[in-house]
Amino acid sequence: MLVSILVYGLTLAVFLWGSSFAKAGQIKSDYLSLENSNATKGLACIGVFLHHVSQNPAFQNSADIKFFEFIGFIFVGIFFFYSGIGLLKSWKSKPGYLDTFFKKRMLPIVIAIYVMNVFYAVFIYIAKYREMDALRWVLGLLNIIILNDQSWYPIVILIMYAAFRLAFKKCKTTGKAIFVVFLVALAQLVLFCSLGHFAWWIDYGWFKGPQSFATAKWYQEICALWFQGEWWVNSTLCFVMGLLWAHHEEKLIAFFSKNYWPKFIAVTLLMLGGMYLGFYAMFSIGYWTEFAGHGVGRLDKTVTLIAQQVQLATFITFITVLKFKWTRSNKVLSFFSSISLEFYLMQRIALNSLLFITGTDRETAIIKEWHWNLMVYFVAVLAANLVLAFVYKWINKRVYKLLVK
Repeated sequence: MLVSILVYGLTLAVFLWGSSFAKAGQIKSDYLSLENSNATKGLACIGVFLHHVSQNPAFQNSADIKFFEFIGFIFVGIFFFYSGIGLLKSWKSKPGYLDTFFKKRMLPIVIAIYVMNVFYAVFIYIAKYREMDALRWVLGLLNIIILNDQSWYPIVILIMYAAFRLAFKKCKTTGKAIFVVFLVALAQLVLFCSLGHFAWWIDYGWFKGPQSFATAKWYQEICALWFQGEWWVNSTLCFVMGLLWAHHEEKLIAFFSKNYWPKFIAVTLLMLGGMYLGFYAMFSIGYWTEFAGHGVGRLDKTVTLIAQQVQLATFITFITVLKFKWTRSNKVLSFFSSISLEFYLMQRIALNSLLFITGTDRETAIIKEWHWNLMVYFVAVLAANLVLAFVYKWINKRVYKLLVK
């Protein structure tokens, strides 16, 4: 299929472009350099985009890029991991780092959230994307609920940033500070497992009727409120993993420097086992058990969540250990890394505005010969997404300059 050839071919080319290998008997000292880290985040940015495109109704009914439908959380885990590494390394190397932490690290994300809300308010109003009453408009613009259903990441990363700042200001040792951050991340996992995917606790039992969701209030709908969705939490612990890796980096380098290849093979086998475990739990147990007559399904969610934590931990360990011997960086990956947040937060507008190319919903999605219209949709969404990201980033920078004068 044209889309598969285009996507997998270009992704592989970008993935391999700019490869660099360590000399025999050595490991790369720059494996976590800014350039190499940005290359990995750039690849993750592309992966998140492909994940969201794969959720389009037409792509759901075709085999094109379906692989990306099930691995979006892994790409997000990479962002959390490198965020944790970056924060701890900066804290160690920059005196007074936490004094300007809010202004330099948190405020840009806060601005991005509220500017994004303006974009999506306009989009929802013009495209009539969903029904909105006055209360929902107010809560959405204030970000108490989210207007963009893909905008959970900046909320969670802000929570983790706040936890990092508080913990590393108050705790006397790095180990204790990391443990506090871990507790904050763990609390979010527990919260999702308790909440499930909708507000079952409002007038308990309302969801059991045959027309329950058809007549539900907006705040009772699926994934209407914060942390109603496994994607809110299943990658968050990678942030803590990043802190731990940066904290113990010297020991880890020393460990893998000796007998690298046997240890790499062991890590690879663990990764493969973790992948099997995570996908088995996702498809055989799963998160959405409340829709199979099993109630909220806290146990199912917890088991699946634990399995995915093993999957993520082993995969991220694998790619990081791999970088001891092989890294790659190029202009394409650096470019996507530089606009990753903006590119991500504008995707829903691009994806939904151009749905007419493939149809309007799952039942009427059009798949033409050679799937050429899916390729047109893919290219159009990519182009629109890039334009929106640039405009959005430009506005965010101007608002930031106004606020920090």
